[in-house]
Parts: sequence; structure tokens; C-alpha cells
Amino acid sequence: MSRTAPHEGEQLNLDGSHDVALAPVRGTDTRRGLPASYFERRPRRFLAKIAVAFAVIVVCWTALLEFRNPVTCAAAVLVLGVMYAYLVELQHECLHEHAFHARWANRTWGFVCGVFMFSSYSHYKYEHLRHHAFLGTPRNQEFFNYRFHGLDSLHGFALAAFHPGRYADVLRNLGRGAARRPIPGVERPRAGRAVQNEYALLLVLLAGAVAAGVLTRDWFVVLAWFAPALLVSEAAHFLIEMPEHFGLNTQTDDNVLSNTRTIRASRFARWLTNYNNLHTAHHYHQGVPMVNVPQLHAAMQEKILVTETSYWSFYRKVIKGEIAYQGGRESDENCMTR
Repeated sequence: MSRTAPHEGEQLNLDGSHDVALAPVRGTDTRRGLPASYFERRPRRFLAKIAVAFAVIVVCWTALLEFRNPVTCAAAVLVLGVMYAYLVELQHECLHEHAFHARWANRTWGFVCGVFMFSSYSHYKYEHLRHHAFLGTPRNQEFFNYRFHGLDSLHGFALAAFHPGRYADVLRNLGRGAARRPIPGVERPRAGRAVQNEYALLLVLLAGAVAAGVLTRDWFVVLAWFAPALLVSEAAHFLIEMPEHFGLNTQTDDNVLSNTRTIRASRFARWLTNYNNLHTAHHYHQGVPMVNVPQLHAAMQEKILVTETSYWSFYRKVIKGEIAYQGGRESDENCMTR
């Protein structure tokens, strides 16, 4: 069951699985007639992805414990950073409730997937499902508030990718969660409590990790968690997420076929992005589980108006200034505020 974007002030159940609010699309809207098979969840497939991710993480942690030398540390930090970013893509699958049939399972695994990047499942879900509902309208906003101006140089691109300001926001939210203070932008009381609880738990995990490092006088926590998250995961996640809408009018173009981008990706990129390279199809109907998005893409790809030949081609065009937001930082076409 689906519907188009809600009107201003309208209350809507944005839980990602029932009465899903769909972004506006121009032309004949056939989304209500999609085959039922497109909406089937595959929990075993998701558990396999989780198992592979954590197997790689455990191997890297073991290497840091047993073979700590510069080469091992550098390789482990790099691989762990990529895996933590990948886990946030799996968190994205959970927040849409695509991974499991039970809501508690989606939240449990979604929270676990976000721990390493301090990404609250309930906060991400609250903001992200509204991004889906309001894409193409002035109400559109995104959870990961990347800097989308000044990317037409290596320095500007790198500064946006490493996003040092996000962790200042995270620290403030950790404090708000512990103090039971309101989380900005989260207006519904029940959702607010869930977000506060998760930030409070993240703070406990952070404090425990720091305490363990201090008591053992060992750099393991830094090498296994903090360094990968800060030095690799943030940039990796930026590279995964920013092509989805960058340079497109997400605020007033009420057509998901032109305000969202599809990337023709390699097998590795399709795995790393968890099929988010097919982002137009994902926004075309957010109720279709990520594992089935390739089927949806195949059925509607002729309608897609914005495509790119590869991720690397896209990044080159951004750095050269060939793809950019028009109108500067305050453009009405830009949902980012940094």
C-alpha cells in the first residue's frame, strides 16, 4: 500500500512498512500496481550480509591484537572503516524495515549496525523516512547533513568528505540523550524518547570503550574503532551517499525521476552501497526491500532521467565543477545547510 507525499501538517504513519508515503512523480503513476513479489523480505539474505561484515571485522580486530605493526594497523584501519560505513548501509535497510518481518529485529540490528559511526537508528529513521516522503518539496531534509558547496576542488571535496562537524553534532546529541533533553527536529514524543535512549546507550558504549583503553593502557580501541570511524568511515559514507541527489533540485522539482540519480556501478560498488546505486528505483517506491530493488530498477529504468556511468566519473565531474548545486549555499534547490 502506498500514497504520494503528505500535505503540510498532515499526520502520517512513516514507519517504512505500512501506508508508505512516496515521493512525487510526474506522469502516470503505476506504483500501486507493482507485483507483490517486489515487497517480499528476505531475512536470511540480510543475516548473511551481517555475518560477512562482522566476520571481516573480527578478522581485523584479531590482526590488531596479534600482529600490531604499521602495515597491519594501516590495513586494518582502512578495511574496518569501509566495513563500518557498509554497516550504515545495512542500517538503512533496517530503518525501512526491509530486513526482517519483526519491528524489534529491525531496530535491534539497525542499532547495532550504526554503533561504530554513532548513527542512532531511531534518529536516522525519523529523518530519513521524511526525506522519502518530502523529496521534491521545500520540506525535504536529510539526516547526514553533508556540505554540498565548494566541492569543485580536491581540498573542498576532501573537507566535505571527512565532515568533521558531524561529530560535534553527535556529541551534543549524546549529551541530550543522557540528560533526557529534546532532540532538535524530532517532534513526536515517542520517537523522541527512542532517540534519546539510543544516544544514551551510545554514550555508555563510548564511555566503556574509553575506560577500557585507559585501564588497559592499550591503543586497541583507538585502532579498532575511533581511527577507522574518523579517518575512513566518514569519507567512505560520504562517497556512497552524496551522489544520490547532489546537483539535482530536491526542493522544488516534484519528480523523483529527475531529482534522484542512478549510478551504473561495479559489482563491488553494488555490494558496498547495498544497491543504493539504484537510488532512483529506491525512491520510486521506498517500500520495496533493498534486496529486490534491482528487479524494480529493471522494470522502470527507461523512465529514469538522471544516470551516471560510474562513481568515479561522477566524482571527477564534481571536482571539476561540472556537477554542482546552482545558486550557492542558500539555493532553494539544496536541502543541506552546511
